[in-house]
Amino acid sequence: MRIKTYTFIVIISIICLMLHSCYYKPFVGYTLNKKGFKNFSKKERMAGDNSNPARDYKINRYDWVVEVFPEQQRISGTMDIHLNTLSSQKVLLFDLQKKMRISSYHCSVEDAHINRKGDFLYLKFDKPVPKNTSLKLKISYEGKPANVASQGPVQWKKDKQDRFWISTVTEGIGPHFIMPCNALLNAEADSSSITVTVPDQLVAVANGRLTGVKNHKGNKTKTYRYQILNPINTYSLSFNLGHFVKLTKPYTDISGSERDLVFQVLDYNQDTASSFYDQTPIIFKELEKLYGGFPFWEDGSKFIESTFSAMEHQSGIAMGSNYRNNWKEFNTTLIHELAHEWWGNSVTGLDYCDIWMHEGMATYSEALVLERIYGPDAYDLRIKLAARRVKNTIPILKECGVLYNSWVNPADQDIYNKGALMMHSLRIVVDNDSLFFNTLADIQNDLAKQNVSTASLIAKFNNLLGNDYSSLFEYYLKEAKPPVLEVFIDKEEDKIYYRWQEEIPFYKDGEISIEQDDKEFHLIPTTAYKSIKLKNAIPISFQIEKSIYYTVKYQKEI
Repeated sequence: MRIKTYTFIVIISIICLMLHSCYYKPFVGYTLNKKGFKNFSKKERMAGDNSNPARDYKINRYDWVVEVFPEQQRISGTMDIHLNTLSSQKVLLFDLQKKMRISSYHCSVEDAHINRKGDFLYLKFDKPVPKNTSLKLKISYEGKPANVASQGPVQWKKDKQDRFWISTVTEGIGPHFIMPCNALLNAEADSSSITVTVPDQLVAVANGRLTGVKNHKGNKTKTYRYQILNPINTYSLSFNLGHFVKLTKPYTDISGSERDLVFQVLDYNQDTASSFYDQTPIIFKELEKLYGGFPFWEDGSKFIESTFSAMEHQSGIAMGSNYRNNWKEFNTTLIHELAHEWWGNSVTGLDYCDIWMHEGMATYSEALVLERIYGPDAYDLRIKLAARRVKNTIPILKECGVLYNSWVNPADQDIYNKGALMMHSLRIVVDNDSLFFNTLADIQNDLAKQNVSTASLIAKFNNLLGNDYSSLFEYYLKEAKPPVLEVFIDKEEDKIYYRWQEEIPFYKDGEISIEQDDKEFHLIPTTAYKSIKLKNAIPISFQIEKSIYYTVKYQKEI
């Protein structure tokens, strides 16, 4: 009987999932084709197409007003989209996930109407709208955001005292799951506001600076309004609700200005969080020394205790409630998320295929900050850890022009550690730390608050470094596998034979290091086998941190 009941439940669950697959597809894993990429649907290609003429407009401002109903796990809101057309238009394309129902809309241009097809909103005009037309579109909507196994763009949780604790996170699936918008990565608004109405016992925290709180005693709610003066990734627009208390820590920035770093934490974690966040000013200073001044002081810098591990929401970084350090007195996740304010939030990819520059550079920043605090041994250890964690099954430069969901395929996570290893390899090949670090700072200065393609970023590196490193970037970005060192161990003769599996154009005559019994040996592999005689052929360790990133493939014979 139990088996029959279980089978029935499984069958019903599968049928329900199939019926609602348009809602839950972003939460379901997928397989890769022979090129190492997902087989994208027509819809996913349409959603991510940067060249679609209906996307040819510039968003000046988002004004997002949302009310949150924790008991029903529902939201209701309006989005005011202020934009300028960049060409003559008869139709403009926006995004809103289909579980969100539109209750009304209004456009400042007469005779405009919305046609909805799935997650796409087509704003159509009876007459062409000329180039450089300024217009405002207001969309009112409501619904229950998609949720699978308590995971979704809105995470409805309870804290340890059984009180509502709610966070939003849309990177990877798309901000259109909780708001009408243009979901493309390069469709950043120049400025934004977020207004959140919540039950009055909760505190609402969002990006930017708090400009007002209004208490509605009649229906026991409060409204919090936040202003964002800088351009911001749409997936960064977020809110967090909980029983938060505000902590502040003083910080003298790199220019000598006195600042306040803000921390919104659950009330019962106040003391633990305060101690944990003592490291933040130190991390901040090291990142400013690496990359220049913090880009978003107008909007402040705050860290919010969230229901998930972490997310780089601009000027309102989400950090989980695990207040533990994993590297002596420091937490590398905190380093990573704060580094995103430079890499990802200021210098931002043009397309979701460029996300490696967000995650790879933030991960590499972990190694650089640890090096500055603890010295080169800490850097080396972080690079070794990165090499151990890489899967090397899919290129880290994704297919461009598609809606790429990064939630469900573990192979996609190589954008973090392999991206970091690529930058480590570049540092090794450049072999001039002063030039290398000046280049990182110059990129942040020259490309601040801009969307940048991979090709443009590579060109910028080449220009600033005074040499062409395109082959290095191409290899690590577009190949699933890094350079391979073939190794044969001859135990009888105590010899190690080694060669590159194929020529490495950016590392000709480049050196690798091996270690045995605390002795270091330097080798210069080619595509022909060379050998070195050691006291004993084993054990040895290949010091990846001393050279470009490569993998070792042991041979049974040569």
